[in-house]
Amino acid sequence: MSDTLQIVLSGLVDGCVYALIALGMTLVYSISRVINLAQGGFVVLAALTAVSLEQHTGLPELAVAALVVILFAGGLAVIDRLVITPGARRTTPDRMLLVTVGLLQAIGGLLLVVWGSLPYTMDPFPPSGTTVVGGVRINSQYYWIVGALAVSVAGLWLLLHRTALGTVMRATASNPLGASLTGVNTDRVRLVAFSLSGAMAALAGTTVIPVTFLQFSTVTSYAVAGFIAAVAGGLGSSVGAVAGGLVLGLLQALFARYISSELAEVVAIGALIVVLLFRPSGMFGKTSEVRR
Repeated sequence: MSDTLQIVLSGLVDGCVYALIALGMTLVYSISRVINLAQGGFVVLAALTAVSLEQHTGLPELAVAALVVILFAGGLAVIDRLVITPGARRTTPDRMLLVTVGLLQAIGGLLLVVWGSLPYTMDPFPPSGTTVVGGVRINSQYYWIVGALAVSVAGLWLLLHRTALGTVMRATASNPLGASLTGVNTDRVRLVAFSLSGAMAALAGTTVIPVTFLQFSTVTSYAVAGFIAAVAGGLGSSVGAVAGGLVLGLLQALFARYISSELAEVVAIGALIVVLLFRPSGMFGKTSEVRR
């Protein structure tokens, strides 16, 4: 029984990381209708950036994580201005997907050039250690991973439903043309969305790197997992992104333990197919949508 609970815990922790990636993807998609597959690449880039900062600056892990979150919030805003917004003006959202695929590959290449092919990890956040509850070992870093998702969800909800900026963002997501006709700067709203997605990617990367090993080749697996979680949950739904990530992480962990670890990633594609067969809009997606 304790072995099963341990697997469930590990799967849910992985699912929190997938949910953070999916949450960033769905936020950007809601505002711009651009599916940013590079989100998974930014997670790994943020993680390895944190490793280098810890090694070369001597800053505490929490200070490094905070710095990386700030850097990537600003960095994604710059990428939006230089790549996404100009591209979206010239082509369709479908073709912008290819742009983000190219961006993902560029991130993988950058990681290989700068950090090489070796996997990296870093020291856990304080207080480090492991506790045992009911025979289940709980790494203290798990609390930071779960906390990062909880803070992101709560912060995003407060932003969207309790601030004037959030009202503008929801209006833009619902009807960008109508919002722009009322004087809303939709480019600025898009900028905010990408900046927030960068912060979420950095949170995911900096909190998960102490409990795993990441390298250039992991950008694709995180990108695919985040995309599947977002689509299965329902693109445009924050609740769906979180649910999709948690379910995907749990399914992969159980599949790897009881069926085949080599085919664990296949379950992600299978889960997506099953969801889309019975509910094409995803678990929490809208069945119909008006977009002008």
